[in-house]
Amino acid sequence: MILSLLEIVMATFSIIIVAIFALVGIEIIKVYKKTNERVYLCFGLTWIGIVEAWIPSAIVLIGFFMTGGSILPPTVYFLIAIAGYPLTTLIWITGFTDILYKNKQKLFQLIFGIGEVLFEIIFLVFLFTDANLIGSFKSPVDVAYAPFVSLYILISLCIILLTGLLISIISIRGGEPENKLRGYLLCAALITLFIGGLLDAAAELDILGVVIVRLLVISSAVEFYCAFVMPDFIKRLFKVET
Repeated sequence: MILSLLEIVMATFSIIIVAIFALVGIEIIKVYKKTNERVYLCFGLTWIGIVEAWIPSAIVLIGFFMTGGSILPPTVYFLIAIAGYPLTTLIWITGFTDILYKNKQKLFQLIFGIGEVLFEIIFLVFLFTDANLIGSFKSPVDVAYAPFVSLYILISLCIILLTGLLISIISIRGGEPENKLRGYLLCAALITLFIGGLLDAAAELDILGVVIVRLLVISSAVEFYCAFVMPDFIKRLFKVET
């Protein structure tokens, strides 16, 4: 297997993105251990799972440098990249309804749970029937997904974006400076992730484009970390009293 410079850059950023998002997710989960507020657990797990589409290309690059080969079979690639998204989305909805609409949490979980299970069943049936129904490889580290998969991912991102923005708006209107800052940072994180993810999936990018778009995705992780962990230097930077 031979990877082009563009493919190496793409896969390298995949490794960086997966690592950073995992670290941010773990740090947010640590807040849950301190506060026992489940929302931190839900959002930390979501942040780890939301970048699973980048995991296979990271694995391919690691295998390339270790063995000179190691192209993932389509079934394995797609399973790693997509299969966890329904659970990730449902975990996010659980966290969202821990903050808002707590009295309707079971209803939200039921509605979204049915949708996520239906997609998972269709996805797995198609995957193990003919992996080409899920997508096709543009390169060993990049794929073009079938319309129904792309639409599902877009809908999932929109759900996370819109519900997250609702949390942001309420936080900004809350009055307390720290909550306002959390709201602005969460808003920035979700918007940059959505734009970066959309461009990464839909646009044909050269090396410079890949670098810019994936730095945008990485910036969303920094913003998300600051929104939920709120380190002291961020409070000082924005002159928020502790």
